[in-house]
Amino acid sequence: MYKILPFILLFIISACSSRPVKLDRPDWINNPEQGAVGSSATHVKGRHYQEELAISRAREKLAAQLGVEISSVQTINERVVNDKAYVISDKQIDQSIKNKEIKTRIRATWHDTSRDELWVWVYPVN
Repeated sequence: MYKILPFILLFIISACSSRPVKLDRPDWINNPEQGAVGSSATHVKGRHYQEELAISRAREKLAAQLGVEISSVQTINERVVNDKAYVISDKQIDQSIKNKEIKTRIRATWHDTSRDELWVWVYPVN
């Protein structure tokens, strides 16, 4: 009986401590009322470039929603030498705007620290 007691106590303690993990992810990421959402994972050049990429992606989505024609071409070259990866990325964006000027403001940002992913919500302003 005394040999089983530590296992029973361990089971009870672990059962009490397990609780569902609540995601604190904002609702606007999946359902922006007005505007558009863009995100960016970790950027090689740092946090500033991560923010710029997330904002750029959100603006592209917003422009597409408002009828601006966007052509985006991204070329990624990857080379692996001795277990080291070298990645070169080039992105070209062409926009065709017909008598439309779209200005945006950032409504909210959220940083998912567990995945190092930055989310940005932009909306149009006049």
